Amino acid sequence: MFEWLRQNPVQLQHECPVVVMARGHSGTRLLALAIEQLGIRMGANDGVPTGDVQDRRFTRAIKRICRASLSEPSTAEPNPRLLRAFHRSLVRYLDWLGDHSNGWGWKFPETYLIPNYVAATFPQARYVHMIRDGRDLAFKNHLTDDPHRRLGRRLLRCIGAMDMPHHVQAAMSWQFQVERYEQFVQANQPRVLTITFESLCHDPLETMRSVSQFLEREFTDECRSFLQSQVRPEKVAQFRRENIREVSDVEAVIRPTLQRLGYIKQAA
Repeated sequence: MFEWLRQNPVQLQHECPVVVMARGHSGTRLLALAIEQLGIRMGANDGVPTGDVQDRRFTRAIKRICRASLSEPSTAEPNPRLLRAFHRSLVRYLDWLGDHSNGWGWKFPETYLIPNYVAATFPQARYVHMIRDGRDLAFKNHLTDDPHRRLGRRLLRCIGAMDMPHHVQAAMSWQFQVERYEQFVQANQPRVLTITFESLCHDPLETMRSVSQFLEREFTDECRSFLQSQVRPEKVAQFRRENIREVSDVEAVIRPTLQRLGYIKQAA
């Protein structure tokens, strides 16, 4: 099968992967591993705490495409050369994954930046989109807000945040990525279910039932047991433990997005 795919990568369009879309540190580890408990292979490894897909050739290809296409809108037609490279990496990933007849997908946060490449490859893909309060993300470290990493440096330059304090850089990176993905969804209307980290923490069973229904999967006992052992509601609104002035800095920069997503109430 995989040799045939190598010769005919256009056949990838008949595949229906489940793709987790979110900014890193939005709770995607929990989500991806819970999806695996529904019987869908996500390429994760029990020994790796991030829950990321563990085919490193695939993740390196995603990061290269991110760096090369970051200045383009998420609604742009994919660059043909980069799209071919994405196809090659996917064929290798499926080869690495092995039997995926019961469903497959992946979680790797940088995919959030290239939804147009995913959509051009998989017209029938299903996206589970995870949102988390940007004030929490402002006080976490991720390669997309790290000026010492190539992708982080490129993204921060793109949004004019290179000289900002890190908590502002991270907040602006979150806002940029959330809005970039929203623009793609509005223009393309893919099959997407949006959930929040907060709902997964406060009501994990009902939230994952909605995910399983969206994916047309039975909500398994394995998924229920996993959630009951892994969910930590105290991780919600972690920004409240941070310096109040720095939180105010963050809110001043990303307030419109926080308001639109319901994290801050709009003034009457």
